[in-house]
Amino acid sequence: MTKLKRLALVLLAASSLFLVACGSTPKDDSKNSGGAGSSSQSRTGSGIAGDGSDSGSGYGSGNSLTDDDGSGSGRNGYGDDDDGSGDDGSGSGSGSGYGYDDDEDEEFDENTAKNYNALFRMIEKSREKAIDAGAEYDDATSDFFSALDEEYRRQRELAESEGISPEMTNILRQINAAYEGLAQYEEAKAKKKLIDDNDYASNNQRAYDEGADLLEQLEEIMADSDSFFEELRSGDSDVGTQFLNKATRANTDFTNVLKASANNMRTEAFKAKKQADSVKASVSRKDDYDDGVSEFRAGDSNYVTGSIDESIENYTKARDIFATLYKEVAAARAEAQKKISEAKKKVNHAWGVADEADKTDPLTEKIDGIEDHDAKLLEDDDFTDAENSYVEIDEELDDDGGDL
Repeated sequence: MTKLKRLALVLLAASSLFLVACGSTPKDDSKNSGGAGSSSQSRTGSGIAGDGSDSGSGYGSGNSLTDDDGSGSGRNGYGDDDDGSGDDGSGSGSGSGYGYDDDEDEEFDENTAKNYNALFRMIEKSREKAIDAGAEYDDATSDFFSALDEEYRRQRELAESEGISPEMTNILRQINAAYEGLAQYEEAKAKKKLIDDNDYASNNQRAYDEGADLLEQLEEIMADSDSFFEELRSGDSDVGTQFLNKATRANTDFTNVLKASANNMRTEAFKAKKQADSVKASVSRKDDYDDGVSEFRAGDSNYVTGSIDESIENYTKARDIFATLYKEVAAARAEAQKKISEAKKKVNHAWGVADEADKTDPLTEKIDGIEDHDAKLLEDDDFTDAENSYVEIDEELDDDGGDL
């Protein structure tokens, strides 16, 4: 019995070793082993991790439309044991950038997804420009700006939940164009006010009329914002681009009115300088004359660098300085000429009396205080100082000027 018992124990031990060996044999990698996985530029990253010999696979999901990367953790691992059961496994996965669905159209390639966060940054910058221009609080634009903000928020949430598509990309680009259009509208409106306040419209009436008409069209679009956003949501509309184009044209029109105004004022300033030069104002009123020249040159500088409104102010000041110089110096010269004429009359009268005296009682000896008729009383003047005081200015400014 003892020998039989020992034999049974040996067989039992051998059987156990066999079973252990079978249990440790590697099984299908998808069920019994795990490791780390990642998915670049996709909304879903997957990771498979094992825990002991009985392990499963876990899938992590990462989804980020607000950060540059997404991350996720694994769940629902599964595995096989000898009896058909297994413990939960664990896994991890990560995804970076703005993801897109695997079943997207093939023509919508990964490059678009990679640039998706750049599109959001571009929209944010355009929105800030619109705010800086005053669109958020202007009575004419505030409601439209708020509606645009709401639409942007809505479309961004859709992008986060549903992923990107060509239609979504176009909608966001149209939103960006609308923000840019608001900034252009505010700039154009400010220029129109400057033109109206100073009666500059006649300097380029055609451009002014076109710009004013475009502003009215833009205001009508903003007043009917429901139609604008309904068309925008279609995904294949260019309403935002059209809005931007109208606003940009209006801004350009009013800029051209201001440029024409600056050129006309420069012409007036140049004519006033020529008048001041005609009365030698650079000699008698050198400091004031130089101030006029400085303003004129500052106007040229501001014009070529795009500060058209400031150039108009410079040219206006230069014109007024030269005009005042001409008026005052000319008046002083006229007064001096009057006194010279009166003095000449007195001299002529004295010469007549002297002639009569010479006839009746001629002088026969030299008298102190009376110079000979050919005596040189004044030194010669070569007028160098007068020539050096004069400043030459080009009559034409060879530059179209920049934008305001």
